[in-house]
Amino acid sequence: MKKAVFLQVRLDSSRLPQKALKIIQGRTVIEHAMLSLRYLNLDDYVIVTAPGDDTVLQPLAEKCGFKVFTGDRSDVLNRYIEAGRFFKPDIIIRATGDNPLVAWEKASLVISEIENENSIDYMAMKGLPLGCGVEVFKREALERAYSLTDNPYDHEHVTPYLYRNPDQFNIQYMNHAPPMNHRVTLDTIEDYNRISKIFSDLYHATTIDFESLKEYLLQND
Repeated sequence: MKKAVFLQVRLDSSRLPQKALKIIQGRTVIEHAMLSLRYLNLDDYVIVTAPGDDTVLQPLAEKCGFKVFTGDRSDVLNRYIEAGRFFKPDIIIRATGDNPLVAWEKASLVISEIENENSIDYMAMKGLPLGCGVEVFKREALERAYSLTDNPYDHEHVTPYLYRNPDQFNIQYMNHAPPMNHRVTLDTIEDYNRISKIFSDLYHATTIDFESLKEYLLQND
């Protein structure tokens, strides 16, 4: 089955403008995310962004082995649909550009599970620190969702129609033990300071592995 990661990002965040371009240990936030996701064995690695933002993101994408696809700025579901029709993956891995500590190891487990069980439409891992997880789903399921909803929330957030309708889609979850309530996503300056401290303590010019991050978070809770 053909697989692609669609790393969504736009640079006009109101709470923390251009947060994906913030520098942590000499790299932008989105570069850290891309470099982690490159450990996955996929057919395509794609930043899905909005027109205009691609000018800034293209050089970073090329450095990390990613392509860039532009689509509707506010209708992110449509952006995913158009990217899906262009790259034609069977399985889409949805990640976001404000998560420099995305855990590729856990993403790989979810991908393997959905590959091995053909009936699953959507799968994610519960219990990970916020900012470590990805969503994995069949493109065909997303196309069905797109045809069934005109709810603005569904179109802004891509996958809610899938997991809010388990009667229409086969929704499954894996569970991380122990469940972790930590936050390592980037949305505020406080998040940036916290994540910067984590990188300062753990980063050695290569992607921080999840087990090291997990141990660090549990010890510094």
